[in-house]
Amino acid sequence: MLMLVSIAFTFVGCKNPTDNVLTQQQQSIEKYLQNSHNPRLIDEAEIGNAMTDNPAFYTRWELDIYRYIATYYDEGRGEKPEIYRGTTFEIIYTAYLFTGSSPTVANMYATNDAEKILELQNSGLNTEYEWSTEPMRVTLGTDDLVSGLNTALEGCREGDSVEVYLTFAEAYGNNYLGKVPSKSSVVWFIEITKIIE
Repeated sequence: MLMLVSIAFTFVGCKNPTDNVLTQQQQSIEKYLQNSHNPRLIDEAEIGNAMTDNPAFYTRWELDIYRYIATYYDEGRGEKPEIYRGTTFEIIYTAYLFTGSSPTVANMYATNDAEKILELQNSGLNTEYEWSTEPMRVTLGTDDLVSGLNTALEGCREGDSVEVYLTFAEAYGNNYLGKVPSKSSVVWFIEITKIIE
């Protein structure tokens, strides 16, 4: 009997620390989404229980990818071109490390948004050589995009304003990438400005 208790304790005590990081990131993203937007966001699975028509909601994939489309209920959105695998489109974006609270200039690591670049300049960063304000042209399903973005942007439409929150498992994994430390959760704010094909 003592041996069985010892074996059980061994398995409980050897929990993978990566699982803890993922769980913390998932909980942090969900808490932020549910408490930071006005009107409050609900999980898409809860739309049937919503107290209002056209509730603001976020969509999630396997607890590692979360998407909120601010323009989801805009008039005429359904007639605009849609993004599928293989679609080429242009975006204006800003990417931040996600810390569990509203993103700040200090957490920004990439952008092509002229207003955000101005914020960086005002904070003292020289952006002359590193930052472009040209729309980024990408093709869904290719290496142009971070893994989780390929999932989250499918089904979006031209003109959409999208927020995509990714745990490290769907962002950069264990890699240290420039200003993004290993195992970082991130958020991308994306304007889909044009669908090419």
